[in-house]
Amino acid sequence: MYQLKPGGLAMIIGARTAAGRMNIGKSVELFGLCQPGERFINPVNGVETELPPGSARALWLVTGDVTAFDRQHGFAFVRAEYLLPLNNQHHTLEEDALQRV
Repeated sequence: MYQLKPGGLAMIIGARTAAGRMNIGKSVELFGLCQPGERFINPVNGVETELPPGSARALWLVTGDVTAFDRQHGFAFVRAEYLLPLNNQHHTLEEDALQRV
């Protein structure tokens, strides 16, 4: 079991789109988990962005040496299952239980 947290680092390990596949293997910083219909200020270009309300799922906005679906450089939207946490963010259930004791 692992947790993705804003400000943490992760590696992109999968993608569904051709644009997303260009980012596989790259390390990124996690900015935030964006819910469908949520508006936020993109940290790379300063533009107010909205994840479409009809989106099927929440997506992580990540920053780094990555390219978005529209070829903008510096950020991308990634499904949680395609992110592998880095920097000791990976915890087993046993480690989590020990921390609670």
